[in-house]
Amino acid sequence: MFKLLKRGSSGRVSFEQQLITLASCGIELAPGVQPQALLRSFDREAFEAEPYRLLLVCMGDRAGNTSHAGGTGYASDNIWHFDTECIEDDGAYVAIARRMMDLAQGELPLEDIADHVDVEAGQAHVAFRLAGQSHRWDAEVEGDWVDSSILSRFAGLLTRVGRGRRFTYIDLGGQDCLIGCATPLHRDRLATETGLTVDWLA
Repeated sequence: MFKLLKRGSSGRVSFEQQLITLASCGIELAPGVQPQALLRSFDREAFEAEPYRLLLVCMGDRAGNTSHAGGTGYASDNIWHFDTECIEDDGAYVAIARRMMDLAQGELPLEDIADHVDVEAGQAHVAFRLAGQSHRWDAEVEGDWVDSSILSRFAGLLTRVGRGRRFTYIDLGGQDCLIGCATPLHRDRLATETGLTVDWLA
């Protein structure tokens, strides 16, 4: 078990301490990704001045350098820094579905994922198979904004077919957010240890 380390009197939390705490909440770097890779994006002082939030964003971003990422292209497959203004063409909802699969760590084994996005025509959908059953979900089109109901439907699907883990949501106050996947214990621990508001995605 990890020993959880608390903030010092300055209110700062060391970069290493943040990684240890997040690991105890089920959020770790992907195999092969070294902590030093994150320090190439921001210096240690930036991470320590904004504890946990900035680190989670960096861990959940697609890495610009493949040597700084795991097999999926992200520094971590336990958290996703999601920009809601991302629906531009075919493949946008496929990318979302695949990332939700990654976060679910085998509990949402989607197959034959496909989509169609035509912003000018106002048409979009995502389709896939799960446990031999075909699904097709139409998405509302509003410029390049994601239809949040698609995320909610993935959340509901995991609740039905998963083994107790659910998708989590952290509002960052803008057009981006953090999406994860956790047990109730890990979600509660993440909220307690980081001071962030961690909701269930619904």
